[in-house]
Amino acid sequence: MRKLLFLSLLTLLCALPCAAQTTAGDDRRPEFFVGYSNLQAEGIPTQERNTTNSFEDRVFGDRNGLNGVNLSYTGYLTPRFGVTGDFSFHTRDRDFTTAGGGRGDLDTRVVNLLGGPQVRFPNQTRATPFLRALFGIANTRFEASESRTAAGGGTITNTFETNATDFAMALGGGLDVRLGERVGLRAIQVDYNPVFLRDRSISVLNQAGAIQAQTLESNRQDNIRLSVGLTFK
Repeated sequence: MRKLLFLSLLTLLCALPCAAQTTAGDDRRPEFFVGYSNLQAEGIPTQERNTTNSFEDRVFGDRNGLNGVNLSYTGYLTPRFGVTGDFSFHTRDRDFTTAGGGRGDLDTRVVNLLGGPQVRFPNQTRATPFLRALFGIANTRFEASESRTAAGGGTITNTFETNATDFAMALGGGLDVRLGERVGLRAIQVDYNPVFLRDRSISVLNQAGAIQAQTLESNRQDNIRLSVGLTFK
């Protein structure tokens, strides 16, 4: 956490001298971005190994690619320094097979609502790099279900759902390429997008068929968000 805050502070300090560099005729028009986005997201916090349900740690411990959309609006206070509002939505529905031969489904959804400073570095070329440090909230929802055949016949279904809103950040930048007077291509945008998940309780149907309360401990999702698309002024 301290390293993240230090990196954010460093980005803000870099923005101050850039904000002071203004030139007559420089472009301060607001900028709107819309594009495709891929979120390389870590799974939910690994469950304790002494639980009695049959969900496997490996299902939730790996990194998954979620597809979605990224929208942002930046108003520039100077030709280089602006304030950005950012929204992204990512989702994935994945089937999996457990070691016991059962089958399951894991539906994941992550919504980011962030804002903060952005610094761009215009030059004599069409390509303009930028950096930003955004802060806000992320809503993370997981729905999981597993069905397997019981030893005495019949089917046992194990399900749970968790939905939480937590503090999130996006530290990164990218490269914009000017295509015309009002349209540009965001060739790449890369954000380190950590989400600080809090403790939360869920209800799980265990192997005996009874509802069992469990706690998912707090954890940090170290997500990476990649986006490409168009910018409009």
